Amino acid sequence: MTYSNDQRLPEKYYRRRRAAAVVVLLVVIGLLVWGLTALARSGGDDEPAAGAAGVEETTAASSSESAEPSETESESESESESESEEPSETARAAGEDGCTLEDLQITADSNRATYPAGEQPTFYMTVANPTDEGCHIDLDENTLRFEVYDLATNERIWSDVDCYDSVQTGEETFPAGEERFFEAVWSRTASAPGQCDNRPDVPAGSYFLHTVIGENPSPAHTFNLR
Repeated sequence: MTYSNDQRLPEKYYRRRRAAAVVVLLVVIGLLVWGLTALARSGGDDEPAAGAAGVEETTAASSSESAEPSETESESESESESESEEPSETARAAGEDGCTLEDLQITADSNRATYPAGEQPTFYMTVANPTDEGCHIDLDENTLRFEVYDLATNERIWSDVDCYDSVQTGEETFPAGEERFFEAVWSRTASAPGQCDNRPDVPAGSYFLHTVIGENPSPAHTFNLR
């Protein structure tokens, strides 16, 4: 059986066509939704990547900025070390001037605590250098001497340099960490600078001795004359 062109097809064919069109439309819509979702996901992945790159750049910049103070601190430490080394080098350059007269430790002693009549005392001077440098002292400018004083009045009675030269003169070195010793004998007569004639005998009594270099005296050492 055949149909003319003007004759309408059965309704079931139109329903099938409409169903097929709906299916195609749904497929197209589904493809569009999938494409937009994929595009959105692709764009979202790109944005965090850019953000991460920005974070990395910021971190790198922060690291670079933090490195600069470190270099400055290193330079400051180097300068501090250099400055701390300069005084040491100056001190080493001073070398022999590292010890002065005031650094010397001087002590006085005698061969007896009490002297019977007629016996002349022997006095001792010990000079210790406790520093790490040798002391170079001009004993012509800083006279080395022995001095006796009356214990009751503190009056100066005698010095070995009143009438004679010092037992040691000129340039002397007192080595680091060592001691040097000097000795003088007292005639038991009084004296004063330039008064060396008709010196009177010193009476029995208590006296004390200072051994001195320049303006650096020993502690007092007491003794008795009978």
